[in-house]
Amino acid sequence: MKESGKKKSQKPARGYTTGACAQAATRAAALMAATGSLPRLGNSDDGYPANPGKAGSVEIVLPGGEAAVFQVTMNGDGACSVVKNAGDDPDITDGVTITVRASPRRDGRVLVKGGEGVGLVTREGLPVKPGRPAINPTPLKQIRAEARLALPQGADITVSIPGGGRLARRTFNPRLGISGGLSILGTTGRVEPWSVAAYQDSLLPQLDVARASGVREPVLVPGAKGEKAAIGAGCQPEAVIHAGNFFGMMLGAARDRGFRQVVLAGHVSKLAKMARGDFDTHSRRSAMPLDVLAECATAAGLSGERAAALEMMPTTEAAIRSLRRAGDFEVLDVAAGRVAARVKKEYGFKALVLLTDGGGRVVGRSG
Repeated sequence: MKESGKKKSQKPARGYTTGACAQAATRAAALMAATGSLPRLGNSDDGYPANPGKAGSVEIVLPGGEAAVFQVTMNGDGACSVVKNAGDDPDITDGVTITVRASPRRDGRVLVKGGEGVGLVTREGLPVKPGRPAINPTPLKQIRAEARLALPQGADITVSIPGGGRLARRTFNPRLGISGGLSILGTTGRVEPWSVAAYQDSLLPQLDVARASGVREPVLVPGAKGEKAAIGAGCQPEAVIHAGNFFGMMLGAARDRGFRQVVLAGHVSKLAKMARGDFDTHSRRSAMPLDVLAECATAAGLSGERAAALEMMPTTEAAIRSLRRAGDFEVLDVAAGRVAARVKKEYGFKALVLLTDGGGRVVGRSG
């Protein structure tokens, strides 16, 4: 059995998902609605009277099969709250309070609603239909099961995240068409610390939303600067998809979803790396593409001395400035063309590549 409180450990600490916290808060709220007492571990009838501010505890079985204990607090309105512990994962939702209010029904139905700070789905392509609160299928199933255990004749369940609307603006939710708040997520109930997989999973739904919106040519960008440059170059905002450093993963996923052509837009320092086959563009795994620019300079007819000078530049941005000052714009067009050719070879896509400088200006274009 695992305690949900943080403990010092030499290993990075695992945390809990918003879904697990909502499940635990639902168990507490439903038991309190059924018995009038805030539950705590121990004898089944050894609960706290329903006094606001009292603390209790519940044990739940996470979707992944692991038992976990959560501390809960009863609020003045009878709702029960759990504070999310994300462990050592740099999760924006670490420390948020997830609150559940439960009230009995008599028709056998368990209705789950989103309250303050829980987002509303507004676009097709996500696991939740438009018009429903952003509570993914696995946590929704767990919430309903906990409510039904304590209130078998039915229940109204309202899940809230105070302050969730403000935090959501710093997530992918607005891009995915989730308005007004955060999502209740989690397939196992656990958050693995510093999880690359979790970040990758947050990128992929953008493709599903874009496809459901009728986008035929997704525009993959590294991040916000690439997005601004792409829109400035005439790309439609709904087609723009953040890829981070994971262009290979996103290109493969786009192909699997039936897309047949793409646009890549972003700084030369990121995108030109793909000309040499580096589709994970993180600096730890792929060096600056100065060698690519040097090769493209030679291909564009510049002297060997000029190409060697480019490769010795301190940064890619410095190399761009050097090329622009000399009027050697064709070098960056060659680089964009080589990226497009590599994408075609590796993924079968026809790609338009837009290379930008630090100011977001398009300085190289394929085709």
